[in-house]
Amino acid sequence: MKFHQFRTLVAMADTGSIRAAARQLGISPAAATKAVRELEAEQQIALVTRNANGIAFTEAGQALLVHARLVVHQMSRAQDELDARRGRGGGKLAIGVTPWLALSFLPDAVTRFRERMPEMQLEFYEGLLNIVMPRLRDGSLDFSLGKPSSASLHAEFTQTPIFATESAVVVRHDHPLAHAQSLRDLQESEWLLNWDPASKEMIADDVFRRHGLPMPRKVHLAHSFIVAMGLIMNTDMVSIFPWPLVESRFARENLRALALHEEVDRTVVSIVARRGVPLSPAAECFLDCLKEAIHAGEASTDPERRRLYHSLELLI
Repeated sequence: MKFHQFRTLVAMADTGSIRAAARQLGISPAAATKAVRELEAEQQIALVTRNANGIAFTEAGQALLVHARLVVHQMSRAQDELDARRGRGGGKLAIGVTPWLALSFLPDAVTRFRERMPEMQLEFYEGLLNIVMPRLRDGSLDFSLGKPSSASLHAEFTQTPIFATESAVVVRHDHPLAHAQSLRDLQESEWLLNWDPASKEMIADDVFRRHGLPMPRKVHLAHSFIVAMGLIMNTDMVSIFPWPLVESRFARENLRALALHEEVDRTVVSIVARRGVPLSPAAECFLDCLKEAIHAGEASTDPERRRLYHSLELLI
């Protein structure tokens, strides 16, 4: 198996056709076809088939594609690191980010990072686990900042807690239950969670059942933060937000945090990365910038920034 064959497989998967993959790689369609056919002949198994819509990967091809993506990404990282040591700029850092971080700590960290590595291209993905885990596996994501994964994934990924924060129940400002004081008052409400599919069980175990209450009958899930915000701001749905997000100007202007008797939820944000693959110098630099941004925010003389950062407990 050769690197140019893996690059061709990945390009075909990304573009959906041999001709488009050849254009992306700057080679002829015949050369792209030859690379794959030689790989199939060497391995004595079909990897790609043609159809009316372009190409399709066989089961073996899909299995090999996971490894091909990881190899291509690791080679790119190796080149970036050597370029950096030679004093050349460039390269890319791909990060999965829990949506609420983008409205709280991320901008300060990015500003610091761009001052230190101005030539590095940043690429962000909304960091819900069902989105970032496949990208962490295939190497197209360097690391993710978000809620830890389930115990079943610990063999695949390292998880380093960086900070924890409490959460609050939020509704729109003129919600009919805006003055509710207990979770019991919200039993019949419709809930909307911007979490992963396991969230329905998590809210039952970690919030309601912990306080001896049955789980609400209607719990919806939103896999987009923008969708969640739009619905909460314009319906009678109820949600749970981490306090740093509640303290952001956008949330304060549009939502109300309920003053409930019960504790709601504690959120831990971790660095999630592929086990056995060390973080690149760019990734280490970004995480240093994030920690510095949090410390600087805690010491800020700006009352609004202090409100945001004082809702954190730094764990690293």
